Amino acid sequence: MILVTGATGFVGRHLVRRLAGDAGLQVRVLLRPGSDTTRLPRGVPVHAMVGKITDVDSLLAAMDGVHTVFHLVGTETRGRHAQLEDVDIASIHAVVEAGLAARIGRLIYVSRVGADRASAFPVLRAKGEIEDVIRRSGLAYTIFRSSVLFGKGDRFSEHIAMLARAFPVYFVPGDGEMILQPLWVEDLVTCLAMSLEDLSLIDATLSLGGPELLSYRRVVLRVMHAARSRRPIIGLPLLVNQAGAWFLDGLFARWPFTEYWIEMLSTNQTSELGTIERVFGFRPATFDIGLLDRYMENRRYALELLRYIFTQRW
Repeated sequence: MILVTGATGFVGRHLVRRLAGDAGLQVRVLLRPGSDTTRLPRGVPVHAMVGKITDVDSLLAAMDGVHTVFHLVGTETRGRHAQLEDVDIASIHAVVEAGLAARIGRLIYVSRVGADRASAFPVLRAKGEIEDVIRRSGLAYTIFRSSVLFGKGDRFSEHIAMLARAFPVYFVPGDGEMILQPLWVEDLVTCLAMSLEDLSLIDATLSLGGPELLSYRRVVLRVMHAARSRRPIIGLPLLVNQAGAWFLDGLFARWPFTEYWIEMLSTNQTSELGTIERVFGFRPATFDIGLLDRYMENRRYALELLRYIFTQRW
């Protein structure tokens, strides 16, 4: 039995479909009270339990008979409503305590490229602290540091498309030349699934990214092309972008790019090229128009933005 926390999130949905749907593995998901179960992949058999991710007793019940836990919980996408201390960091302490008591075989955690408890950025600092807790836990673990992810339902390419379709210009932090390494979410979940059988990855930390190094400006241009939207790209100082994101995140139920996203987009987000080929034996997909077209073609992103900002879902 495999336990997935954060199963209704972007990575969680794709991973559950891969493990329970494609591979036919037994998967249990822990859902917080009031979770939107419609966000779980349809037609995929999973064992769902309800409980708080910071409650050790709930986790112990969810870990009964479990050999591997994929911990995917994170609140950074909530912007000013993020609970990095109360949920992200508190949950890993509870997961470790329950995992030791339940004697699980391995804990697999998806972090971010650049995670460091000494980082100036709150999200990367929190993820660095979580990594340290895992390494000191005594549990067998694998940590995947992911670069920025894209795919249907993401909070990256789709959010760029929303803003590009809804407004006459598109603003980027600084000159927009910070370097990103977009990784297709399906390639990440392939690595996660393959890691179940790879004992060489026990107690390892891997940084994973796509096969291309692209400036944020070039990423935006490719998304605009796929979304059938051409807008001038204007650079603004980081503090102006952050202030705007903070204001809009408070004005509406939620906003596509939060101040945390702006912070992370202001620096290079890259890892060593070729890691996926070397470790997992396949070449990840490029951030190309053809792949983006699979989920962006004929979408009404301006209307989707309106639905997004007036609907609070987490």
